[in-house]
Amino acid sequence: MSFINEATPSVTLKKKNILPLVEYCIENKIDYTVKSKSENSDEFDVEFLINNTKKAIALGMCLKELKLELNGLSVTPISAIKASKKVLPAKETGLTVPSGNNAESEATMAFEDALQFDLGTSN
Repeated sequence: MSFINEATPSVTLKKKNILPLVEYCIENKIDYTVKSKSENSDEFDVEFLINNTKKAIALGMCLKELKLELNGLSVTPISAIKASKKVLPAKETGLTVPSGNNAESEATMAFEDALQFDLGTSN
């Protein structure tokens, strides 16, 4: 499988951090290219040529372990997702928790009613 339509994944890193990534690529037979950002800069771009989904996943895990991030990848941090979660009131969800002795059984009934699907044979 080749990712022809997608841009070549790359990582920008400093010279002191390049060795573990290059060793990983050599051990796992991932083709890579190292380009200098500029002549006076200490930063390099490492581009990867990945033709296998398993290698792509393993490379992503390695980059996470090395605390590196792909260029151009817009990743939303988990903390931002948790902060933006909107808690829906009971009226919007259709689930209400009544008070009293039968509160548990009535809440279960309301939940079951909300999850009914039409499984008719309309083919």
